[in-house]
Amino acid sequence: MNLSAERWVLGEDYAAAPTCVTCHMSANTRNGRKITHDPGIRISWTNRPPVSLLMDTDASGKIVTATDPAVRREKTVDTWEQKRTRMKEVCSYCHTADYVNAFYVQYDNLVLLYNEKFAKPGQEIMKTLAAEKLLTPTQYDEEIEWTWFYLWHHEGRRSRMGASMMAPDYTQWHGMFEVAERSDMELIPQACEITKYATAYGQGEAAARANAVIDGILLRPEHAWFEKGAGEEQMQAIRRSMAERYGSSGASAAGHGDGETERKAP
Repeated sequence: MNLSAERWVLGEDYAAAPTCVTCHMSANTRNGRKITHDPGIRISWTNRPPVSLLMDTDASGKIVTATDPAVRREKTVDTWEQKRTRMKEVCSYCHTADYVNAFYVQYDNLVLLYNEKFAKPGQEIMKTLAAEKLLTPTQYDEEIEWTWFYLWHHEGRRSRMGASMMAPDYTQWHGMFEVAERSDMELIPQACEITKYATAYGQGEAAARANAVIDGILLRPEHAWFEKGAGEEQMQAIRRSMAERYGSSGASAAGHGDGETERKAP
């Protein structure tokens, strides 16, 4: 590690046991031996907001949020691809190109799964409930607001940060499992409960518009099981996969919950 050296250049003074500084801020022989004090200069996703964003940044270092491609290009001075290339330069001191590229495939897929299946739909539901005045103006005085916060800020961040650091426990068991549970077993039922009572207490039109958003989300292929349950063909595929991985006991555990179900608000 050569920790007593006055200078510390990756690939020249040391090449083992990386620290946080090694990956995010270090000088190395491929970047002109330049140290940075910006830990975001090699990060291609920001996983801090409810929906992860690619790290295109402007001249002041702020994330470019414009969706129009021309405006985005005009404002961006440092792209997420450039940031990723810098990180890959560091990765390549210890890992092969195939290993590094495979990591980023897994990481990107996890972030996109979180964004598209849970974060964007959850954000859409919360914005709709607020716009239809089915929530009070006060933040966190209703259960669903806490549910949404836990989903993106706790479980959602854990899963995304876990994937970024190759930590499977935090990616899955303390991450995406809890994201899915929070979304499907709490957020959506709570939203349905709100529209149910809104209908009963004279806000039927607002409730109908909110229900249209919820139903539209649940009609998407990735949410089809929530409405109808898994079909027998899908359950057989799951059982085979579980048996191959975990033996007969795994296949047995996978047998619960098949057949059609009906969504009901609590």
